[in-house]
Amino acid sequence: MRRFLFAFSMLVLATGSLSAQRRSTVYKNNTDPGTWLTVGVGGFTGTGVNDGATGSTWDFGNSTNLQYNASLQKALSNGSSFGVAGSWSHVPFVYQTGLGSTDAHLDLMTLLATFHVGGGQGFHQVIDFNGGVVAYRNLKSDFDGSSLPPSGGNVDPLFSIGYGIGYGFGPRTQIDFVPDYAIAIHERSGLSNGASNTNSMRSLKLTLRMGF
Repeated sequence: MRRFLFAFSMLVLATGSLSAQRRSTVYKNNTDPGTWLTVGVGGFTGTGVNDGATGSTWDFGNSTNLQYNASLQKALSNGSSFGVAGSWSHVPFVYQTGLGSTDAHLDLMTLLATFHVGGGQGFHQVIDFNGGVVAYRNLKSDFDGSSLPPSGGNVDPLFSIGYGIGYGFGPRTQIDFVPDYAIAIHERSGLSNGASNTNSMRSLKLTLRMGF
């Protein structure tokens, strides 16, 4: 939590600095930017994965971890934009099999098509629609650093929606705070009929949005 608050403070300070710099720049016109670049950090939680192929469960325990995200979007009208977004988080979890369990970590990465609604100076509403994939990579035991199966990790489809607020310091600098809810659908191969194949994930994202 202290790392998240530190990252929050740094992002707010960076936003203020960028806003001051942009106010000192005279633009030739007031048209919206053609491209938006966003970078951000958030708190991420997830339920876990039941993997029938390896007979294992990856229990995230709903712990909160830092997640870093970025996107590149083409601007449309009225503050809307579309493009690609990605994120990365190093997630602690409990790896469980019929033989026992061990503490472990994995890299959780997403690559998504994204559609953003909301913009303008001052406070405004923000809605994000996302669809793509989530990859679970580098599953490793905390005990000895050994790799855990599946050796190549796993990739699942993911869909998410976010709704929050934003504040525009000017036509080309904004900051957004967006709670996001996502579901990832794992394959059912090897799972019993009563086993869940859905990983529910939630995040609170703070992003700096810059127009060019």
